[in-house]
Amino acid sequence: MEFFDNSEYTYLISELLHNAHYIKRSNRDKIRELGAYAEILVRKLLDIGNDYPITLGQIEWEYNKKKQTPAGNKLHGLDDGLRKKLFETIKRIAPLRNEASHTQHTEKFSDEEVAEVEDAILDLYALIFIQYFMDNKVSLESHSKAISGFSLLPPIIRYKTWKYLFERDKNNIQVVSKLYLSIIKSYGREAALEWLDENAETIRAIPVEKIRLGQYDNMYDLLLNELDNPDVLKNEGGKMYKDFEEAIKFYEAYKESIQDNSEEIKKFCSLMEFVYIGRKPK
Repeated sequence: MEFFDNSEYTYLISELLHNAHYIKRSNRDKIRELGAYAEILVRKLLDIGNDYPITLGQIEWEYNKKKQTPAGNKLHGLDDGLRKKLFETIKRIAPLRNEASHTQHTEKFSDEEVAEVEDAILDLYALIFIQYFMDNKVSLESHSKAISGFSLLPPIIRYKTWKYLFERDKNNIQVVSKLYLSIIKSYGREAALEWLDENAETIRAIPVEKIRLGQYDNMYDLLLNELDNPDVLKNEGGKMYKDFEEAIKFYEAYKESIQDNSEEIKKFCSLMEFVYIGRKPK
C-alpha cells in the first residue's frame, strides 16, 4: 500500500513484539526485533505503506540528499522540531540494530543496550502522538475524548509527549496540567513537586481566567493542590499501570467510549489501535 494501514502490519508487529517481549530470547535477538519494530513506527509517523522501502540508516541520508522518495518527501514536510527529534531517536536505535544484525560485534549485548533501544521506541510512540496533538491543537477546548483516551496509554509515553509540547508552548494550560499529571503517574509525587518548583515562575505567570482557578490565585497553586487529590494519586508512580501489558485491560474496557464519527477522533482511535497491536496482558 502507498499509505500506512494498520491491518497491513498487524501480523508482522505481533510477531516482532512476541519475539522481543513475550518469549525468552538473547539480547541480540531482542535488539534485532525491536529495531525492525522501530522501522514500522517510523512508517506510521511518516504514513508510508509497504509499497516503498524504508531503512533506519537511510532516513536522514534521504532527507539531506533531498532524495525524491516517499520518505524523503515526507521528511521535508515534517515539522522541523519533530524531524530533529526523529533523527536523534533513530541514532539511538540504528547502530545497535546494525551491530546485532551482523557479525563484527561478537560480544554479548547488555541489558542496558536493550533498555536504550526500548526507551528510544517510547520516544517514537511519543512522536506519533506529538504529531497528532500538533495537527489537532491542544487547548482547554480540545476534544475531550482524545485527551481522556490518551490517558489509556502507559504514563511514560504521555510524559514524553506532554514534555515536548510544553517546551514548545509553556503557556498552554492543558499541556501544563497534563504534563504535571503524567509526572505524578510516571515518577511519583515528589518528582512532580520538584518539577513544579523548578517551573514555578513560568507556571505562576500563565494567564488563566479566574473562573478556571476557583479558589486559587494562579496555576501553580491549583496544581500544587492536585498532589492531595486521591483520584490523581491512585495511579501515582504507575500503581494501576505502567506499561502496555498492564494498561491494555483498561484500553480494552474503555476504547469504545472514546470513539465517535469526527475525523479527529477517528484518527486518534486509529493511533491507539496501532500502538496496542501485538500487546498481551500480564
